[in-house]
Amino acid sequence: MRGIGIASGIIAYGIVTYYMAILGWGNVMLVKSFYKELPWDIHNLVGGFNNSDELLAKPAGHFVNQVLMDPENKDEPEVASAGVLFGSVFMWFVVWLILVKGQNFISKAVWVTVLLPVVMLVILVVVGITLPGAGDGIKQYIGRWDLSELSNGEMWVDAFGQIFFSLSLSTGVMTAFASFNPRNSNIVKDAAIVAISNCLFSFCAGFAVFSIAGFFVNETGFSYEDVGGYLGGGSLAFIAYPAGLSLVPGPYVRNFLSALFFITFFFLGVDSAFSLVEGTVHSFAETVYFSKYSRFELTTLVCVTGMVVTLPYTLDIGNVILDIVDSYVASLGLLFVGLLECLAAGWMYKKGDLIEKVGAPAVYVFDGFVLLGFLLLSILGVALPYADVSPGATAGAALGAMIGCFAIAIIGGGSLARNCDGFSDALYHLAFSGPDHLRKLMNAVITEGAPNNWKFSYYWIICVKYIATGTLLFLLIIRMDTYRATKGAFGDKWPYAYLQVIGVLSFAIVFLGWLIGYLFPNFYRDPKHEVLQE
Repeated sequence: MRGIGIASGIIAYGIVTYYMAILGWGNVMLVKSFYKELPWDIHNLVGGFNNSDELLAKPAGHFVNQVLMDPENKDEPEVASAGVLFGSVFMWFVVWLILVKGQNFISKAVWVTVLLPVVMLVILVVVGITLPGAGDGIKQYIGRWDLSELSNGEMWVDAFGQIFFSLSLSTGVMTAFASFNPRNSNIVKDAAIVAISNCLFSFCAGFAVFSIAGFFVNETGFSYEDVGGYLGGGSLAFIAYPAGLSLVPGPYVRNFLSALFFITFFFLGVDSAFSLVEGTVHSFAETVYFSKYSRFELTTLVCVTGMVVTLPYTLDIGNVILDIVDSYVASLGLLFVGLLECLAAGWMYKKGDLIEKVGAPAVYVFDGFVLLGFLLLSILGVALPYADVSPGATAGAALGAMIGCFAIAIIGGGSLARNCDGFSDALYHLAFSGPDHLRKLMNAVITEGAPNNWKFSYYWIICVKYIATGTLLFLLIIRMDTYRATKGAFGDKWPYAYLQVIGVLSFAIVFLGWLIGYLFPNFYRDPKHEVLQE
């Protein structure tokens, strides 16, 4: 588990170093929101262009050329964007200031960085839904469905990567903040509240976005197909949405709404950034190499080195480096560590005791064929379409192979098990005993002195050991197949594909951090830190 903890800390560190550059973009836009004439203002340009690309050339050109400082010759980076550089350094200072103040100050900061954006989002939603055309935009958001998109594997990979980042999974953040709580905290209930609240906030934010999109379409006369390419990622936050706000009547209203949007962006960014840094600090603080440092010293070390690593992202080609590292670290890395966590909790916990109980042959047959079933499902599901096999036949072959492996695992493993009271008892031990033991141990801790706390149910075992493991493995195979097909994360998209080496090395560091801990369990371990005792 120590290797997984280090890997998650490395991922948090890798993400926050480029995330600070994105927040630097937001800080530049926030400052310019107070300009008398907004650099992305298009309200006087409506009606003079044939498509949205021409109309949005002004805000797009401002963001690319004035914020990112995108070079004409992408093979020869020349300058850093001064605004992004200072904006990023400022964010590192704010995060450092919050964290060095300690747990009490972090608790107070969260009240501001979480609740204030909620209030600001409500204002943006209320303003948005009162604008002409907002209703049609909202209809585009929740009233029209294209279920064919569900067959797009890359869409699922991106969606899982986003929800992992949004919920701070596989980054050590939840572990770090959980350490602030009493041992018997109602963590099952808290987890449900956090997950539901996060998804509700994201869902409500969609109304703010698509109400403005509907207003934009209404004011310009363009179709949603024309603006669809701008309704996601950086194009949405830094081009389309500010441009849409600039169409609102009244110059001071436009400035106010633009400033409100980027202030919301600032506070949400601060909240995510100091959480990632806290996850990094916590992951490394419990190792023998960093436990000798005080919290102040380790936090300062992480922030200063992180600020240095952020500098390349503020260059005129920083956006490209950012995309590359994000693909390998945030997308691939988060799924990889998430799979390791499921394997550790669902498959490896108490493995020695299980082998001693039912025998090694039974355990190896059951585990080996179940995992082989997941692997065949993933490989066949991805590979068969290349042979022009129909979707139905692909699903049948993949599911058939998985079910066949499961049958061998159940029959073979159950038959080989010893010291059990019948076949059903053998299957319980093989399929559930390890994670069930962990479930009971956690329930005993969280209900100690608090018997009404929510408990982990049996569904947790099924989710962690089977559903999550199989799903994450499938998504990893899809991501790796994409890299194979495109010769890396971006292939020939960029003239400087050699920069993908940075992304590969970033993931290699994550992998190596885990592998060392797995092969040499005592390499990171600090004996001064206690672990959960039975």
